[in-house]
Amino acid sequence: MLNQYSMNLRNDKRGIELSMNVIIIAIILVIVLVIVVLFFTGGVTNAISRIKSLLGTQTIDTSTAILRCNTFCESYQNTNNIIYQRNYCGQEKFDIDTNGDGKVDRSDITCTDLGVSCSAITCGA
Repeated sequence: MLNQYSMNLRNDKRGIELSMNVIIIAIILVIVLVIVVLFFTGGVTNAISRIKSLLGTQTIDTSTAILRCNTFCESYQNTNNIIYQRNYCGQEKFDIDTNGDGKVDRSDITCTDLGVSCSAITCGA
């Protein structure tokens, strides 16, 4: 009789399924509750801006942009790879933070806009 009882426990999984469903529903409810709380407290805009900053363009300072432009120039001089020329001439554009607050102060800036000169690359034409 004990052996038959243990066999029935193995075949009867309704108790396990119920608890897994309850756990999943509880997790979903907690996520929804957090989203609702963020929405009503104004935290959604902060969360959205943080997500956009992670996924979108990142700001850099002027010295970093100039360094990247010089790297494009040197790489083009060493390899004659046209990708470096295109990046230097404007395919690569920078969103520059001039005052260090993490926000874009100057947008779509190219190497020539920054005043970087490269004798090996001629843009335009």
